[in-house]
Amino acid sequence: MSDLDDLLSPMHCVSHTLQRTARLVAGVYAEELRTCGLGRSQFPLLESLDAAGGSLATSDLARRLDLDRTTLTRVLGPLVGSGLVDRAADPGDARVRRISLTEAGRARLAEGRTAWRRAQARTLERIGPEAWRALEHDLRRLRRALA
Repeated sequence: MSDLDDLLSPMHCVSHTLQRTARLVAGVYAEELRTCGLGRSQFPLLESLDAAGGSLATSDLARRLDLDRTTLTRVLGPLVGSGLVDRAADPGDARVRRISLTEAGRARLAEGRTAWRRAQARTLERIGPEAWRALEHDLRRLRRALA
């Protein structure tokens, strides 16, 4: 049996292996972010808004996060409800909805960054910085190959 034949076995499923790994890693981040009241998918949303100067059109935010609009709407709901972000019509085009970071959102994001750093440190401690750099490179290469 060749190496390729072996890798074509379901025992080496790329999708399943990545999903299992992602669930374990996500658990570390979820645990730390929960301490400041943020969900794992909410933190990058707040980060993206902050990086963009505090406001983005819904479609631009979805693109930055690589989310479909339905998923983005589901993630936004609790953030709007808790006053961390505002959703309003764009002053230049009423058809466009803009998502803006509020002052409460900025404060929560600051707490979230501390929690995220703890999660990142815990994860890097387990796999090592060099191993992460190599894996990060390989994962980027995989994304480019599949895009």
